[in-house]
Amino acid sequence: MKRVKSCSAAVSSKTQKAHISYFLTPELMPDRTTRQQLSLLAGTPGVEGPVAVLPDVHWKAKNLAPTGTVVISRRAIVPAAVDTGISCGMRIITTPLPASLFTETLLDVVFGQLKARIPCHDHAEPVVTREALEGIFLKGACWLVEKMDLPAADLPAMENEGCLPVEAATLENISRWVSWKALNKGLQCLGTLGDGNHFLEFQAIEEVYHPDAARHFGLEKGHLVIMLHTGSRRVGSKLMKTFLSLFRNNRQPDLVYHDAGPFMSLNADHPVARHFVQALHLATNFAFANRSWITQQIRAVLREVLKEDCLELPLLVDCNHVSIKQEVINGELLWVHRHGASYAPPPSELNHHPYFAGQGQPLPVPGSMGHSSYIVLSDEGTRESYYSVNHGAGRVLDKPVASRQFTEQEVARQLARQHIRLYRYGTDNIAEQAPNSFKDITAVLSAMQTHRLATPVVRLRPLAVLKG
Repeated sequence: MKRVKSCSAAVSSKTQKAHISYFLTPELMPDRTTRQQLSLLAGTPGVEGPVAVLPDVHWKAKNLAPTGTVVISRRAIVPAAVDTGISCGMRIITTPLPASLFTETLLDVVFGQLKARIPCHDHAEPVVTREALEGIFLKGACWLVEKMDLPAADLPAMENEGCLPVEAATLENISRWVSWKALNKGLQCLGTLGDGNHFLEFQAIEEVYHPDAARHFGLEKGHLVIMLHTGSRRVGSKLMKTFLSLFRNNRQPDLVYHDAGPFMSLNADHPVARHFVQALHLATNFAFANRSWITQQIRAVLREVLKEDCLELPLLVDCNHVSIKQEVINGELLWVHRHGASYAPPPSELNHHPYFAGQGQPLPVPGSMGHSSYIVLSDEGTRESYYSVNHGAGRVLDKPVASRQFTEQEVARQLARQHIRLYRYGTDNIAEQAPNSFKDITAVLSAMQTHRLATPVVRLRPLAVLKG
């Protein structure tokens, strides 16, 4: 299998070069527009080391930076290197249940209850108090362990154990830039799924590639697993957009590390930049809590419908794929910007992890709601991609193009032909998520293996999906 590793691309008429590492195979190389944006991103002062470009790379008109990229720096933060949906992420819940148990009738009952308990957008009334919301901002999923019925066993399966540090005094500092009116959106959007590419999907384990790892993680052929994709909802997007506007309109010389070109970079040591990072942590904690809250609703529904109060539904993994945070990568403290990329430390870095030691980091790699998905394990090649792997298949058609090329009726018919149950809130144009607007997941998986980013454990077949 041929592979593409790295190259340098000119970004101006001067001698400056943008260094880019492509973890791709030739057939997955991005188009000219995407390559141009990659060059601009890689050429931004403050960006150090080549930009890592992952197999699902694609450009979307609404974002400056292509999805499927990782940027590192030592002293600079590049806010526009990632999407405004901070801490968008995925999790996998395993079950001891045979997928064959879930007939169309049973799926209708289960998803009817899930849809009633997990809104697409805001709840009609607040689901937590202001005091509880502050606790979630400060402690993330840990707050749900302390105050509600979230099992503590979930925390080691989450990136950063479900909480990034936020100082209590920081809430007051952040509210100088983002009003409590905006932050209070969390009162009603906690436990909501969102539309667009967010989803809740029931899947059957169709094929096992790595029996030892599958056995270790409780993944048995024919059994049901549940994949969830959502993030920090309106809390995160409001924080990101407010700070981005602030940086554009108040370019303090000691704050702005670089403001030429589309990608502004910030001095990471400036107090306002530090407040921004704390705001990112706050949004990330809310996202961990959001996915945890939804998980508890899933558990409750299945236990009630199946009349099994003690049904074990353990969390396999929860990982963000839109983040800016400091991490130690290959022994060096760096600012890591992941846009459509999941944290995936190599197995040699997980020797002391309570769940992942001896195996590697398990990760979801969804295809589309009409194609297979995979659970993979991180491999040693992620040392070169800043401990990162792609978060899915990636698009071949941007959403506006897909909505012109396909219709909602065509998508529904395609899924029906494949015996995949589609449940909808009716708030979004499902044509934007047409299965044929995504890359071939097997080609993406092949590139991941070629570059030793990950190795597959199981292949998953979609049974039913809840979408906007």
